[in-house]
Amino acid sequence: MSSKVITFDFWNTIFDSSGGSIRNDYRKKILVNEIDKFGIVVKQEQFQKAMTSSWERFNKIWIEDQRTPSPRETAEFFWQQLEMPKNDESIEYLVKEFADAVLIYPPKLLPGVKEAIINLSENYTLGIVSDTGFSPGSILKEMLNKEDILKYFSVFSFSDETGVAKPHPKAFNTILESLNCSPEYALHIGDIEKTDIIGAKNLNMKAIRYTGDPTALYNKDNPIQSMADFESNNWLEIPEIINSIKW
Repeated sequence: MSSKVITFDFWNTIFDSSGGSIRNDYRKKILVNEIDKFGIVVKQEQFQKAMTSSWERFNKIWIEDQRTPSPRETAEFFWQQLEMPKNDESIEYLVKEFADAVLIYPPKLLPGVKEAIINLSENYTLGIVSDTGFSPGSILKEMLNKEDILKYFSVFSFSDETGVAKPHPKAFNTILESLNCSPEYALHIGDIEKTDIIGAKNLNMKAIRYTGDPTALYNKDNPIQSMADFESNNWLEIPEIINSIKW
């Protein structure tokens, strides 16, 4: 029998989305300061239009192409939307500052998740399967390390590194293949039905839909009825659920 593997989504499953508006205000300030270096004045309407276009493009690629645009790709698109002159130095600066914003104004660990991770690590191999945005996988690992939980995870599948986003099979198979684990001996925990749950179930993995983060935004269109094997809004009960499974 294969060793059993538990994979976790990152956003709205391990960490919440708190501080998002503060992070975006910080990124806007960085961007405005960089634009000022060129002596160019960008009207608020133009800035808002560029912001809207950038998010619409990101979400379209994320859902339709099953990949997440790289931080550099997103920064370049935004820069172009503002009709700024091409400047690699400015783009690199924005990429770094946009990524680091999550370290400067970090979100919060969800209640009970650290205890659950420690508990599960005693009997299962743990991994993370996460789609990324402004902050790449390397930054998300720093966040895990700051909370002293990075050490409990053995393998990682970040969309900026794999080139695909959930529910693409490669997002999950990157973990399973590296551990030589059959899908039936793996379980994924995440909050979004169309990416986390459908992606895992399509591979014959087990799944838990986590519903305990009130700050979550991208799961608002989750169907009432889930394909997941279990649903929970409480991290303290999830280890009990997993331990009760008849693998």
